[in-house]
Amino acid sequence: MKYMLMHKDVAVLEFSFSEQRRWARIIDVLNAAHVPVNMLVQPHNRERALNAFIDHRFIPQSRSNYDVIKALYKAKDAFELSMRSYMVSISDHYWVKPCDSSVTWSDVNFYDNPIPDDQVLIGAIDTLHQYDPWRRTPNTSNNGTLRQIWLHRGDEILLSKAGELTFKQEPFNEAVVSDILAYFDVPYITYYLDYMSDEAENVSVCNCFTNRKVEYIPAWQLTANTKPNDVSEYVHYMNQLHSFGLTDVTSQLEQMIVLDTLIANEDRHWGNFGALRDSESLEFIGLTPIFDNGNSLGYKAASVMRNRNADVSVAFNKTHTLELKHVSSTVKLDWDGIINHCMEIVEHRYNQLVEPEFGIDRAHMIGQFIQERAKKLKTF
Repeated sequence: MKYMLMHKDVAVLEFSFSEQRRWARIIDVLNAAHVPVNMLVQPHNRERALNAFIDHRFIPQSRSNYDVIKALYKAKDAFELSMRSYMVSISDHYWVKPCDSSVTWSDVNFYDNPIPDDQVLIGAIDTLHQYDPWRRTPNTSNNGTLRQIWLHRGDEILLSKAGELTFKQEPFNEAVVSDILAYFDVPYITYYLDYMSDEAENVSVCNCFTNRKVEYIPAWQLTANTKPNDVSEYVHYMNQLHSFGLTDVTSQLEQMIVLDTLIANEDRHWGNFGALRDSESLEFIGLTPIFDNGNSLGYKAASVMRNRNADVSVAFNKTHTLELKHVSSTVKLDWDGIINHCMEIVEHRYNQLVEPEFGIDRAHMIGQFIQERAKKLKTF
């Protein structure tokens, strides 16, 4: 079957899949200006870039309820899951349709169309026979590894995410870090805590930062071209941002590095930071607000204070210590505010959890962990 990659109602390119649906082959590029950004910066290997782009529109098999979701939608693989909703995402304005389909962007986008209440995707499932496997939802094209769902609440689109592992600490971390970011001078996404009673899950909730006109371009797409050997990952990313007209970005990137060091973020991968783009003019607007901070604060360590991964990073260097070398002395933050109020923040957020998986002693250790690291960074 032949498919069309669409950008809203712009036909971008025609492609087909191999029999095993493991490789997309480009038949014809119809609008080169609208190709995904990783194809734009990687013009000599467009087919590989297209496949990388499509791969990011699948639920990863590493998600703990992946098999349950496949059973819900009666799909044999992640491709079928994603194509049920034309690979429509909340993050950007690309989608895929069969070439013989007459469906349009107004028919499929979830800014204007309802999102089914998919809270069932967060928790355990015992009523599969009552679920409509043909319902369209952006939640089958969401690449995150945590159990998560997009939902409409009035005019807003919200993302709810559950925790994993022993402590299910990620939602708590998102809310705590959101409060800590109030002492920074940088755009960030505010998280609050909620509880899904039907699924017995504490979740973090945040607003969508894309809309009908603005889409998200992750850092991995912006840097898909080959990095020169004599250039660091950080400088390569900065150079790419500059090439797209984003020049006033140094302070925000440096503050992101400092934040990740403060909270021992283990997961600032190149899919959870990037830039915002006007999907009609194709002009870049600015960097995304800081978001997705849950895999931090010793979230999977038996002891928060003796967390072996406290210096591990996956953004611009392998450790936070090395990343701090990219930070200039001009970054000024309210360290006293963080030091004086972090215990209060932690206790307040802990008291909002319903039947938390971990005790108040661990919450206090998290507060102490933040406090000690803030004192060290203040002197740095």
